[in-house]
Amino acid sequence: MPKTMTLSQVMKQLEDQGDEKVRQRYVRDGAGDNVFGVLLGKIRGLAEALGTNHGLGLELWATGNHEARILACMLLDPAALTEKEARALLEPLSNPTLVDELVGRVLVHAPIAEALQVRWMDGSKELPRRAGWRILAGRIARGLAKDLDVRATLARIERELPPAPYRVKEGINFCLVWIGIHLPAYTAEAIAIGERLGRWDPRPIPKGCTSSYAPEWIEASLALRRGEKTAARKAMDAAAKAKAAPVRKKSARKRPSAPKGAR
Repeated sequence: MPKTMTLSQVMKQLEDQGDEKVRQRYVRDGAGDNVFGVLLGKIRGLAEALGTNHGLGLELWATGNHEARILACMLLDPAALTEKEARALLEPLSNPTLVDELVGRVLVHAPIAEALQVRWMDGSKELPRRAGWRILAGRIARGLAKDLDVRATLARIERELPPAPYRVKEGINFCLVWIGIHLPAYTAEAIAIGERLGRWDPRPIPKGCTSSYAPEWIEASLALRRGEKTAARKAMDAAAKAKAAPVRKKSARKRPSAPKGAR
């Protein structure tokens, strides 16, 4: 049975679970100053105890606190949101992490998802545009974009990704990858477009993560489904293993001690 807690009780629990080092990392990543530093696993645990609670979710969102908003994404009822309410939640955001959480956990599942997708993809604001593309990707993955003109969408991806702001590029690329993974008839075309777009993301690939380069991401995901590893993933794993291997230092030879009484 879901646990009943008030807003103040939830906020107190989040604050008590905060860690200063984690908080500093979240601040560096753009979470703002209203943040406790609670690890995602602990937020998930609290969400499981509370269950779906749309009213509490809205109260948590209104606090502006980073972890409270992440938790809210886990409590909100997608079916209860109007388009106006959804826009009021997402459009003021400046943190892409929160945008992705709200989209992936709530908006993709909402009856208003397609309307939001169209509005935001055709808009000019950076993070809503990112959200629009990610909603489309989520709808494709769930088989909910049956009337989508996939070839026209792929042409739009190839046309709009190069000049787009970085955070929008990430959303467009995510959609390209999801088409390649979830629509087998278009996998080869998605990979070819990714190759033409090239490696637009200059960031190093974090340890254990997949490349954001669409052809590698698509191939790695499909290989994982088959229980295999791509050549790129094998090379990355080998490089990481070599980097992590301890370097053995040659121990200096001990000089034989002089016999007692020697001068």
